[in-house]
Order: sequence, then structure tokens, then C-alpha cells
Amino acid sequence: MKKLCLLTILLMALSSTGFSQQPTISVYFFHGTHRCSGCINAEKATVAVLNSVYKVQQEKGIIKFQSINIEEDKNKALAEKYQVAWNTLLIVPVGNDKGKVDLTEQAFAYGENPEALKPYLTAAIEPLLK
Repeated sequence: MKKLCLLTILLMALSSTGFSQQPTISVYFFHGTHRCSGCINAEKATVAVLNSVYKVQQEKGIIKFQSINIEEDKNKALAEKYQVAWNTLLIVPVGNDKGKVDLTEQAFAYGENPEALKPYLTAAIEPLLK
């Protein structure tokens, strides 16, 4: 009986610390093997914004960033799922693929200026955190 009580307390403690929390947002940056400076800058700007605004959420696993080479066999199914043929930045609520937001145009337009990209990323992510 004591073991059952201890186990229950442990599970409650872990769930209240967010240990069991699942990711709610995936940020995918799809790209090819051969990348131009615009593609590299777009990804760097995205990562810079995520790290400056959503560092805690990333550490907790609420937001997960993935850089995905669509030319690698292991990534082809994911690229097909999201109908991605080339460089693409997607914000995807986990479990709601239809709720995805495509920020490719903004990422490339503001790849050299993360501060200019920030309002677009936050506008896509903030509603998904609520």
C-alpha cells in the first residue's frame, strides 16, 4: 500500500512539472542537400527567433524545431505528407496537420533580419500555445 501511495505521489509530481508534457508545435525547415545562402539565412533567422522568444518552450519540449533534408530517404515520407518539394518553413500544431502555417515567403524575405521575421513567427506560434 505504501508503494502505491508513493507511486501516485511521484506520478502527480512528474505531471505537474511538465515532465509528461507532449510537444504541441513542430517547426519544420525543409531544405535540399545543396543550399544557397538565402536558405541558410532563412533557417538561421528562424532558429534565432525561436531561441530568443521560445527558449523555455523548446527546453520543455512544447516547441520542437527540425531541419529536414528532403533529399534524404528517411525524410521523404514527411516531405510527402506536407506536400513539400523544396525549401519550406512550416509551423505545425501536433495532431492538427490542417492547422499548419507556411512561413516560407517571410523566412526568405527576412532571412538576414531575424527581428523582422519575429512578428510572423510569433503570430503563428502564440495562438497554438494557448
